[in-house]
Amino acid sequence: MIYCTDTDLLHWEPRLFTEAASAAQTLISGTADLAGSTLTISTGSFVAARVMPGDVVILTGSVAGTFPIVAVTDALTLSISVLYDALTPINDATPAIAPGAGSALTFAVRSFGAHRRVVSDLLKQLAGIIPGTSDDERITILNPEALKRPCVLGTLHLVFSALAAFATEPASLVVHADQYERLFRRAIRSTHLELDLNGDGVADCRRALDTIVFKRA
Repeated sequence: MIYCTDTDLLHWEPRLFTEAASAAQTLISGTADLAGSTLTISTGSFVAARVMPGDVVILTGSVAGTFPIVAVTDALTLSISVLYDALTPINDATPAIAPGAGSALTFAVRSFGAHRRVVSDLLKQLAGIIPGTSDDERITILNPEALKRPCVLGTLHLVFSALAAFATEPASLVVHADQYERLFRRAIRSTHLELDLNGDGVADCRRALDTIVFKRA
């Protein structure tokens, strides 16, 4: 399980998916038409590209910006929205606020899913659950929403660290990476998980996350 979405990252860093595009994975790109909150393509497949609600799409043209994906209607159609506070978490009841209308827009769905997964696995390890082991199959985290904030902060730390490693002028990126590392550590110290150890749906223990030490490469 991944404990935050790309839309969660967007709330913290609205320009992340354009300014950090080199560190992201592009799931699908091309041209599309926008009518209200409905984005439609004529070629390709959002389903085959594994686009999910909570991902984001970047548009350029008569409508430009980075927009959360509220729903994948079918292979050719998305429901997208202007970013607003209630878009966390995204579910079937989340209404979309239409960005506008335009034709022949350039679009790209970019994701930091690999970074989010690394941090999610790390958070489980800090809770004493090693991904891929029998404990991972047996133990259920009953309050996974508690891991969203540390997952967001840890992901942003990884992204800015990666950008700084390859930048010709990394100073500002290092500052961002260090800031998110501090916030990540603070979030870890304040996070407690309710764990079901035997599959009966009832919390058997309350566990704090362990400490973590980062070392700059």
